[in-house]
Amino acid sequence: MPKKNKEIKNLHRHLKRAASSFDSRPILKAVHYDVDGSISVTDSHRLLRIADFHNHKEEFNQDLSTMMLLDGNYPDTSRLIPKKFSTEITISLSVLIRIMKALGTSSEECVHWKLLEHKIIFNNQSDKFNYGEPIEISANANIEGDLFDISFKARYVKECCEFFMDAKERYAIDDVTIKMFSPTRPVVFTIDESKYIYLVTPVRTS
Repeated sequence: MPKKNKEIKNLHRHLKRAASSFDSRPILKAVHYDVDGSISVTDSHRLLRIADFHNHKEEFNQDLSTMMLLDGNYPDTSRLIPKKFSTEITISLSVLIRIMKALGTSSEECVHWKLLEHKIIFNNQSDKFNYGEPIEISANANIEGDLFDISFKARYVKECCEFFMDAKERYAIDDVTIKMFSPTRPVVFTIDESKYIYLVTPVRTS
């Protein structure tokens, strides 16, 4: 059973979003309960992990549609989370979600991030074809480390932010920490001292 901590609003919906919807790998349609007290769900492009969530003594997998237990070996998701980073960003969670909603005009839309010294410039490349140039939105951010360009599927980042908005335990805190290594390596989004982790794989662009 879950531990007696803050109940996360819409948790089941957030878990289903991050799980796979394909029958080819049924184990990825489940949430994994690990012996360390964490739960994880992944579709191989993103990963949602909550630490210190339950007190079961054995690991198991639970199908998110049927709620039945599933046999099989769940991927070792701890290996997906990078241990080294070259860049750490702190940005307002509410600002980031508004930008992703504004620029993510379709479910498959990619948003390009340009990291500068004290801000990020976001643009939607598809607007370049519609309007002749990309629409840009900038936001202040605290950025430490390497500066580079990186792209994400807007829906993944938006849904990550929506999960954090429901999960955060201190409502006065509105910052999300984003840790990166390079434009092609998985990126860690986290709040509440890494209790809640959302891993998103960047999109390769030409």
